[in-house]
Amino acid sequence: MTVRVEYIYRYPVKGFRAERLKRGALAAGAGLAWDRAFAFTSGNQPPPENNTDWTQARSFIQMTVYPQLAGFSAQVNETEDTLHIKSPDDIEAATGLGSGDDSAVNALMNRHFNPGPLGSIQLHRLANAHGHWDFSDTSISIINLATVEWLEWVSGMTLSHLRFRGNLYVTGLEPFEEFTLAGQTIRFGSVTMKVLRPALRCAATAADPWSGDTSIDVVNILRTYTGHAFCGMYAEVLTSGELFEDDHLRPVEADLFNPSGIMPDRTPDPVLWPRPAVVQRTSEGSVNFKPADASWPFVPANAGARATLHPGLDYTREPVRLTLSERGDHEVMPVSGEALEELVDGSRVILSGPVERRSGRA
Repeated sequence: MTVRVEYIYRYPVKGFRAERLKRGALAAGAGLAWDRAFAFTSGNQPPPENNTDWTQARSFIQMTVYPQLAGFSAQVNETEDTLHIKSPDDIEAATGLGSGDDSAVNALMNRHFNPGPLGSIQLHRLANAHGHWDFSDTSISIINLATVEWLEWVSGMTLSHLRFRGNLYVTGLEPFEEFTLAGQTIRFGSVTMKVLRPALRCAATAADPWSGDTSIDVVNILRTYTGHAFCGMYAEVLTSGELFEDDHLRPVEADLFNPSGIMPDRTPDPVLWPRPAVVQRTSEGSVNFKPADASWPFVPANAGARATLHPGLDYTREPVRLTLSERGDHEVMPVSGEALEELVDGSRVILSGPVERRSGRA
């Protein structure tokens, strides 16, 4: 099946509504042009010291705390060199992309948000092309539309894909098959990127992207029906180029994957990431898991460590907690637990772990 780009979105102002693009320019070491290039300081944290360094998200107004941001939109007009923002009451203001008089946009935001103890709401630009991302190594995110549709089906809820604030929304993958891309170098059109890790979702996904209503707890839906809270993949752009809707994915290479070697601070422990594995049934009837890709080995663990079998690929039932029946190594994870009798030799599954008991990581 062909994997293709269905939608391209950028978020000129962090926390605001998405801006859909038919085509987008991506830069190596960055992402889509003007994606998350702007943010508004919250006044609750010290403001950024400059406009070049990466800054943690909590310095800015973000949808996790201010779901009413869903009512704000932003558009970039590169021809006019202007950023336009619109509030929920249809008041508009503008400022320059690279520099300019920000008084109008600041005044608009301060009419809707109370200043924090450290100051009023102020526009913040990034002079570099990386954008206001939560992690210093990520510059683009990929969402599998089949995974969102699966979550809608099992929960009975209507979930806009824009809740996940992705840049590239793709079709052609099975639900949760995006987790198999971790560590791979891939190409969409002329753009090459390295897929880094799954995206751990936060409370911001509860905010409806159009109304700001927070009555649907998406993180709880994920944990209940999948046994984890990940949806989508973060990636790093390696080569610059243009990307279009309907561009197709092409694998480039799979390097030896060392997740801990690419993780910035505050990222989830790689042992908790949902990852692909293959079922191996022994002649004695027991079950082992083997890495689906030899370039991404298991973490060795002792008997009694816990692992979780998640829905996805050839296993379509509810998540199941498993226990290592004996010590596992880089190549084999021997397990015991419920639902193992239905696993077919050679079938593909999604699992996480192993986590040693009392390790503090479960």
